[in-house]
Amino acid sequence: DTGPGGFGYSDDDDVTVVSNVNSLYLRINFNVSEISNISNLILDIDYDDAFVAYMNEIEIARSGNITEENPSYNSILTIDHEAQMYQGGQPERFNIDTSNLYNGNNLLAIQILNNDTFSSDLSAIIFLHAEINTSETLYNPVPDWFVEPISFDYSNLPIIMINTNGIPIPYDSKIDAHMGIINNNNGINYMVDTFNEYDGQIGIDGRGSSSQMFEKKNYNIETRTITGANNNVRLLDMPRENDWVLHGPYSDKTLMRNALTYHLGRAIGRWAPRTRFCELYINNSYFGVYVLMEKIKRDDDRVDIATLDPSYISGDELTGGYILSIDREDEEYWASSIPGNEYFIFNYIYPDPSEMPDVQKEYIKNYVDDFEQAMNSANFSDPDIGYRAYADALSFVDYFIINELSKNIDAYRLSTFLYKDKDSRNGKITMGPLWDFNLSFGNADYYEGNIPTGWIIELPDYYEPFWWDKLRQDNYFNNNLKTRWIDYRNGPLSQDRILAVVDSFTNVINEAKERNFSQFPILGQYIWPNGFVGQTYEEEIEFMKNWIIERLNWMDNQIGLIEITNNNEEIIANTYEIYTYPNPFINEFKLNIRLYKKAYLNFEIYNLTGQKIYSFNNYLISGIYSIPVNLSHLTKQKGLLIYKLKINNQLIKTDKLIRK
Repeated sequence: DTGPGGFGYSDDDDVTVVSNVNSLYLRINFNVSEISNISNLILDIDYDDAFVAYMNEIEIARSGNITEENPSYNSILTIDHEAQMYQGGQPERFNIDTSNLYNGNNLLAIQILNNDTFSSDLSAIIFLHAEINTSETLYNPVPDWFVEPISFDYSNLPIIMINTNGIPIPYDSKIDAHMGIINNNNGINYMVDTFNEYDGQIGIDGRGSSSQMFEKKNYNIETRTITGANNNVRLLDMPRENDWVLHGPYSDKTLMRNALTYHLGRAIGRWAPRTRFCELYINNSYFGVYVLMEKIKRDDDRVDIATLDPSYISGDELTGGYILSIDREDEEYWASSIPGNEYFIFNYIYPDPSEMPDVQKEYIKNYVDDFEQAMNSANFSDPDIGYRAYADALSFVDYFIINELSKNIDAYRLSTFLYKDKDSRNGKITMGPLWDFNLSFGNADYYEGNIPTGWIIELPDYYEPFWWDKLRQDNYFNNNLKTRWIDYRNGPLSQDRILAVVDSFTNVINEAKERNFSQFPILGQYIWPNGFVGQTYEEEIEFMKNWIIERLNWMDNQIGLIEITNNNEEIIANTYEIYTYPNPFINEFKLNIRLYKKAYLNFEIYNLTGQKIYSFNNYLISGIYSIPVNLSHLTKQKGLLIYKLKINNQLIKTDKLIRK
C-alpha cells in the first residue's frame, strides 16, 4: 500500500521488498505551485524488466521491450532488462513535456512489468527531476549520481533533432515525427542554426535485439512527405533514399566498430552501408554520438539487383531480385533442409513477404535448398554441379575475410545477409551485405571474441551453417582466399590504412565523444559483453588498435600456410559489385569497379534507340577503380540510357543510367 522506493526484490537495491509478481503498480501525488517555474522535466528510472509511465493519465514514457499498446499485468516482453544502478550504472532517462503538468495536484503512475512470476529479481527505482528557473529551492536536491543534461552551442558533427511530440518511440511500429538536420558546409553546426540538410516528416521506430536493454537505443528512420508517402532524399552526402538507420553505439565504447567494418567492406569492392557520425536530440533530450547509416534494401545505390514485382512469376523475371537473411525468426521464414543444420533460419527480406506471391517464395527457397544440397554433396567442389553452380564463390571469400578479420562473434549465423539477382545478370547467391559488427574487433567476452587469435568457425561450441567447413576444404575457395588476402593486405587492408581510418574517425568524433560520455558515463564500467574495459576513451581505442595489429599478424601466418594448388582453375575478376555513382546524374558519373587481376575492360552506353553514344576500352591492372565518365558534350542524350560492361570480351553487366 505504501513504502519508500525503490521497490522490488533481490539485487539488494530495494528499500521496500515485495513478493514475486508479474506487475507492480506505483503512483504518487505531488503538487506544483507554478508550472511556469519549471523549464525542464526529466524521468530517471532504473527498472527490471520493463515499465510504462503515465502523467495525469497520459503515457509519457515506456521501455522498448513492450509492444502492446495497453499492456496487461502479464504482457509478454521482447527481451529482459537488468537494472543498472546496483551495478554502478545510471538509470534510464526520459525527457518529459512540461505541458503534461497541472498547476496544483498531479499524479505520476508507473507500471513495472516482470518477465514472469518466477523471475529472479524485480526493480523499480524512480526519480522525477525538474529544472527550476527561480532561485527558490523546491522539493529535494538531486542525488549524487545525477548528471546534468548536456548543453552545448555547436558541433563539428551534423546535428539531428527529432520531435515526436512527446510520444514514446515503439518497436516494430513506426510513429509520425519531425526530423531536422543541421549540416553546414564549413563543418561548424550551431544549435540555433536553421535545418538545412533536412526539415520534414519521418516515420520512426526502435530496432535491435540485445541492444534493446541499453539506455542508448537504435532507430529505423523513414523520410516521408507531408502526406506520409516515401520521400527519397540525400542525407549527409549519401545517395537518395527513404530508409535509414540511426545506430547508437553503447557497449562499443570506441563508437566506431560498425562504421569501421563497413568502410573496410567498401574498400575491398563490396557494397556496404555508407555512414556518417552525428549528434542526436530526441524531444530536446541529448542522446549522444550516433551513426546515420544506409539501411540494407534493394536500390540502384544499395543492393543493386533487379526489382521483383509481384507479377513476375515466370521466366527470367522470377529468377532474381531476392534479399534474404540468416537470423532469428522474422515475419516469414524457413529452416535449412540439411540434417543437423535445421536451426539456421532464412528470412525473406526483399521483397516484403506480405507482397510476395507463393511462386516467388517457393522459387528462392528451392534455389537455396539446391545450393545447400550441392554444397552437401560429395561433388560440392565441382565447378559445374557443385556449389559454384549456384553461388558467387568470391563473395563468400570476401565475406569470410571481413568477418574473420573483425572476429565478429555473430558471424555467419546472425545478421547475415545474402542476395540473388536475375539469371540474366549473373544471378547467383551472393554473400552480403555486411551488417551489425558492434561485437567485433575484441568487443566480446564470449566465444573468445577478445582474443585476437583463432578462427571463429573452429571454436568447439560455435555453430554456423555447414557451408563454411565445406568451403575450407575447397581448393578454389582456398586459392582465392590466399591470393585475395595478399592483394588486400597490400592495399585496403594494410595495417597502416586500417589504423589511419581509426585515427581519422577518432579525430572526427573527438569533441562530441566528451559529450557522449558525459551523458552516458560508462567508461570504466563493464557493459555486456565487453571483452575489455578501459578507464578512458583513449584506452578503448588503444586496445582495439593493438588487437587489430595482432589479428592481422595471426591471419597473415595462418593464410600463409595455404598452398596454392595448380588445378588449372582461373582465379577470375570480381565483377559482381560494379556500380555507377551518382545515378541519376547530370553530366558526369563514375564507374566504380574492382578487378582481381589484369583484364581488358569494355564499357559502352546506348540510348533507347540502340545507338551507341559512348565507349571506353582499356587494359587495367588489378585494383579498385573509380573511372570518370563525362557526357557533357552529348547535350541531346538525356533520360533513360543503358550501359553494358564486358571484361575480357565477356558481357558481365547490363544496367540503366538516368541522365537528368
